[in-house]
Amino acid sequence: MTFSSIVEQQDIRDHLQTALRLGRLNHAYLITGEAGMGRKLVARTFAQAALCTDLQITETGAEPCGKCRSCIMMEAGTHSEYRELTHEKKAYGIDEIRTQLVEDIALRPMVGERRVYFIAEGDLLSTACQNAVLKTLEEPPEYVLILIACESPEALLETIRSRMVQLPLKPVSDAGVKQYLMRQERIPDYLAAECAAMAFGNIGKAVRYAADDSFRNMVDRTTALLLDLKRLDTHAAMERVYGIFFPPEPGEEGAKKKKKQKKLKDVGAAELMRFLDLLMLLNRDAMVCKALGSPEKLVFAGQEAYDREAAGQEWSVLQGNLNRIGRARQRLSASLSADLVLELLLLGMKHGEDL
Repeated sequence: MTFSSIVEQQDIRDHLQTALRLGRLNHAYLITGEAGMGRKLVARTFAQAALCTDLQITETGAEPCGKCRSCIMMEAGTHSEYRELTHEKKAYGIDEIRTQLVEDIALRPMVGERRVYFIAEGDLLSTACQNAVLKTLEEPPEYVLILIACESPEALLETIRSRMVQLPLKPVSDAGVKQYLMRQERIPDYLAAECAAMAFGNIGKAVRYAADDSFRNMVDRTTALLLDLKRLDTHAAMERVYGIFFPPEPGEEGAKKKKKQKKLKDVGAAELMRFLDLLMLLNRDAMVCKALGSPEKLVFAGQEAYDREAAGQEWSVLQGNLNRIGRARQRLSASLSADLVLELLLLGMKHGEDL
């Protein structure tokens, strides 16, 4: 693991490498960002560099050597001075925090001069657990480095946040995500571009989309729905929606059979939002196609039939669709019925009206 393996995030890389180069590490760091943004990669790379016994110092930064005994153990996941706290249930228990951190921290490192503790799921720390962590942060031994990762800093008490250096991860550019997928995951350029656009700067999401056959299936089915939307009644349109979320298994008559078994509420908020993201990007492609007069610079290759038809609509309709999709997102966030929200959205897109 090296800092160069972290895609973009230049501010965070510069901060950590400078601190390592100057030997001025804080005792605690808080890494925040969506799951899939690279929180664990940043933390583990930093931990490896902090524990490295032959740190490679340059004029602009520092990198773990990757060859010393410490680096080899980190790469193998067997370093005795690296503690990644675990929990048996859905959240950390107070006894787990006390045993793995509060009590363990009193023992001086046996290898090297530093010990690193990493809480990878700070969102799962109860108030009691956070108070236990706080006591450690108030008077940490000089050899201890504590790393906490969570989705939002607001998940932690202000008294904890104020004692830690905060490192917020930023969304990676579409170009950066696409390049990563092509180089590291060997994804074809057209698919890498689609996954990058859908991931909105989250490399982890992009990797999952690229490896998931259902993603391409969702794109094709959603495009077909939009192409046929004008001639479909509400019931038929919603049957198509169910077919997108619950595609029929081989031998089944169709998505209708699935609908009797499952409801959109079973899909989950993340998947529903992904569907809205897809609608938004397809609508964006139509607007680009209309502006350029040709299917160039589109996110989704191979959907020219939809783009040409949608590009024939008035600008007010296409812009209105973006507003309708945004309104559907707000309604889902407010826990309204997914069936009702999507019915209203499709009706609005079909008739060019706000419902």
